[in-house]
Amino acid sequence: MMSALLFSATGVRAQQLRLAYYGETVTHYGLKAGYEIPVGTRHLRNETVRKEILFAPGIAVYRHPHNHTGIVVSPELAYRRTGPRGGFYELALAPSYFRYFLAGTTFEVDETGAFRRVPLAGRNAFLPTVSLGFGKDLSVRKRAGFSWYARLNLMQQRPYNASSLLRFSLEAGIIKPLKKS
Repeated sequence: MMSALLFSATGVRAQQLRLAYYGETVTHYGLKAGYEIPVGTRHLRNETVRKEILFAPGIAVYRHPHNHTGIVVSPELAYRRTGPRGGFYELALAPSYFRYFLAGTTFEVDETGAFRRVPLAGRNAFLPTVSLGFGKDLSVRKRAGFSWYARLNLMQQRPYNASSLLRFSLEAGIIKPLKKS
């Protein structure tokens, strides 16, 4: 509770946009976009070290060729620590929603025993996610107005058939502040 008060009392940075390559199991290519909203920021060591708690809703879309197209909606809660030279690491948790749409034409048998086409065939799933990332805030030393980052996401799809499925994805992209902080 006390750390929450310290984070909120020491100022909040500008909101940021995040855009990245999103590779579900690396080879299933896609994009991810997010919007970072700082919940709290704390500066240490004469303002050279920054610790932040972020709420970062995002959406990722990827394609698994000849199988499905997936959409992941992830409301993330993240912790990021930025060092004096701009390097940072982050840890995030997200109770994500996953929807996939099967590739190709899908049919089902109706009440009369005839086949009928199923539009937008696919399934919904819960996809709890843990993410670990690193990057560099280029505005700290080089006066560039963005950061680059890379991240590994570990996810568990529930349900998957009669069980669950462990999935992972990689992100590599940029973070751009909307306003100068």
